[in-house]
Amino acid sequence: IWFMTIDESFDLKGIMKNYLLSQKDVGKIVGVSQVFISNVLSGKKTLSPKKKQVLLDYLSYNSKYELETSVDYLRIRLKTLKWFEVIEDLLLMDSNLFNIDVSSMHNYNMSMSYGSIRILRHSENIDMGTLVEFNGGGCREFEQELKDQNRTWKQFFQDCFHFSMNQKKVTNFEDLDDYLKFTRLDLATDEMYSKKGNYDLRKLYDKMLAGQIQTPFRQFSSNESFLYRDGEFISTGLSLYFGSRKSKSIYINFYEKDKEQSMARNLFVDEIHELYGYKNRYEIRLFGDKATQVIFDFWYNDIPLQNLAGQIISHYLDIKDDKGNWDIEWLDVFGSDKSYGFVNKPREVSYDRTLKWLDSSVFASLKRNLEIDRLTGSRKTMDLFYEKELDEKNQHLVDSIVKQKKERAFYDNFHEMIELEYD
Repeated sequence: IWFMTIDESFDLKGIMKNYLLSQKDVGKIVGVSQVFISNVLSGKKTLSPKKKQVLLDYLSYNSKYELETSVDYLRIRLKTLKWFEVIEDLLLMDSNLFNIDVSSMHNYNMSMSYGSIRILRHSENIDMGTLVEFNGGGCREFEQELKDQNRTWKQFFQDCFHFSMNQKKVTNFEDLDDYLKFTRLDLATDEMYSKKGNYDLRKLYDKMLAGQIQTPFRQFSSNESFLYRDGEFISTGLSLYFGSRKSKSIYINFYEKDKEQSMARNLFVDEIHELYGYKNRYEIRLFGDKATQVIFDFWYNDIPLQNLAGQIISHYLDIKDDKGNWDIEWLDVFGSDKSYGFVNKPREVSYDRTLKWLDSSVFASLKRNLEIDRLTGSRKTMDLFYEKELDEKNQHLVDSIVKQKKERAFYDNFHEMIELEYD
């Protein structure tokens, strides 16, 4: 943001657009209400030079630690009883490698597993369908499968939507209804050990008790136990829990991973630092619509997992210093980012993004079928294409996009004519 200054060139609208900040985000950063920011944007109020500097300073913060964010738990429910197709066509794995489990879980009555990757199926209830479950170990195992398949998590999530659309024989995400559900997603961000120092989670504990953390959560707890080792009691690590562990919406857990792994592996903490590089872990557990929205934003809207994790934490934990300003030490962990905005309805799919999805998922198959028709003298593909009629919802979307493009073309041509007139 080197081009931003607090003189007359300060452009709040431009800053908000560039950083995807809402009025609520800006108000939260500079310490005013959303209504005040709305009045600033309409010209009724002005931000003081001090408030402008606060915003610019906030946006200049980047993480000073090495962070690694990963998918640490995932559950996918598909409304199909064809679990072999899920294994073969979605996971792209050999179903013969899976073993039938003696017992099942989550009220399913059939289960197969390969390592820590588990596939559950209900023999009769199509609403329960097939559940794909990766615990922490299963996520790491499936990452190796994805690597061997030359796929990534992002491509796998895309394939989940594409597979489901093919199974249900629809062409729009909205028409999937509840066929595909991501019922749980855990994101884990590891703050790696630094010889220069790391964030002390005990400061968060103290701030929580001192009322320096604003949060919508109505439950907070902590845990720290000690084990007797080599003649003294040693901490197994401090854990902080935000929200209810029984929540079916969101739950956040921070803990000292170096100490936890020290006990688990029977190694000294210094050895954990040297061998594995762990220090702190920041976990976010998401359920239902929240899990689906975050996965959609990661795949379709191309937001990196680390940014999503930071934005979600920022949304739920507003951490202040002793003077009531945002806490610089905490900003050093995730950097400055906007608060994540959870929505209660599906996001509108834009024309340009739909083209991007068609290019990656549909056009190759369409071109292949057209080539087969050309070589065999058939018109089946084109006949199917022209027989397809737009429903009312899609026709409305077409009319809206065409109107926007015509208006944009008019203004673009208008500005070109003005420029030519003055040249």
